[in-house]
Amino acid sequence: MSIKKGLKYFAIFLVSVIALAVLCAAAYRYRAQRKILRARTIHSPDGINTVEPVRIGGIDQWIEVRGQSVKNPILLFIHGGPGAAFIPIARIFQDPWEKYFTVVQWDQRGAGKTYSSSSEELQRRTMTMERMNADTLEMVNYLCHRFARDKIFVLGHSWGSILGLRLAHEHPELLYAYIGVGQATDARQNEVVLYRDTLEQARRTQNKKAIQELTSIAPYPSAVITFKQIRIVREWSGALLGPSGADDSSLGPTTIFLAPEYSLINDLDWFRGQFFSVDVLLRELTSVNLAELDYDYRVPVFFLEGRHDPYTPSTLAKEFFDQINAPAKQSDKRTDKQLGGNLASQPDKQSGQQPDKQFIWFENSGHFPFIEEPARFTDVLVQKVLPLARNPRPAQ
Repeated sequence: MSIKKGLKYFAIFLVSVIALAVLCAAAYRYRAQRKILRARTIHSPDGINTVEPVRIGGIDQWIEVRGQSVKNPILLFIHGGPGAAFIPIARIFQDPWEKYFTVVQWDQRGAGKTYSSSSEELQRRTMTMERMNADTLEMVNYLCHRFARDKIFVLGHSWGSILGLRLAHEHPELLYAYIGVGQATDARQNEVVLYRDTLEQARRTQNKKAIQELTSIAPYPSAVITFKQIRIVREWSGALLGPSGADDSSLGPTTIFLAPEYSLINDLDWFRGQFFSVDVLLRELTSVNLAELDYDYRVPVFFLEGRHDPYTPSTLAKEFFDQINAPAKQSDKRTDKQLGGNLASQPDKQSGQQPDKQFIWFENSGHFPFIEEPARFTDVLVQKVLPLARNPRPAQ
């Protein structure tokens, strides 16, 4: 057999192996998605389970709406990133919430299915902090109108907490309460503290590679913060500062690949959209300082913070919280054991009052307490936050 013919047969064999692997992956994905759909079917006659585009800010933006009863209060989850859409991820933590809330996941401008459904050029041209804040307000107004509500709950995570806290400050009349998780407040100070703490831990543990990479970008933060610098800091802060034994594999590509809400194109665009969003918003994002709004809030505010957050230092969130001017501000220092492990079924006897403004630590969590301590997070939502929908504080 000639070398040329041998190479031809090898090429045919290689293509066949690749094709078989693709077919097997597609078959596995299909079966896994069907299994997930069956497991998450909502059977309640008052339930809702939709994935659909809505017109927000001049483009189609995708939402997933799920709950056991549309009569329950609306909870809008504003994802982080920017660009880290949670529609394909929510199933790993959200299902218990759906008994008490109608939960809305929203793929923001530049993220996930929304990134897929509109031209990149249009999104790049319109994607500013001002527009993202306007989209948030428009989305809340849309949900209030669609479900005939005067108010909803808003939960902002990480980047989404910037949008959520500003909304709470400027439009308290639309919210029962605001819930901040991985709350960001001052972007530049966030980088100062994160870099300092990460480098200190690298030196403490004598991690030579981490020390070399971190010192290579000094002084940090620079006048203009680059994506490369942020990537280096986040890579090492995640490795060195997170909770001991943390497993974030549920946030990886496999979870997105198996999401029944997403097509294969959407899967790819989840990653493309995140890079796109960071690229477009980075300069504005790194100059955000929510203290410029002042500290007066006319709506209940809850900060639910992981003690070991390796991306948005919870010490900064606590410092910001302590400056908020509002009555009945509380910091719940009880441990999970002291709370009894089932808050949803127990009255808050220690505080002696209905939930209002609270800072709640999750001692075994980092950036994702709703994933790292899911039972306690759900109990806090149900016992401390949900009652505000039955007896809302009026905006003043």
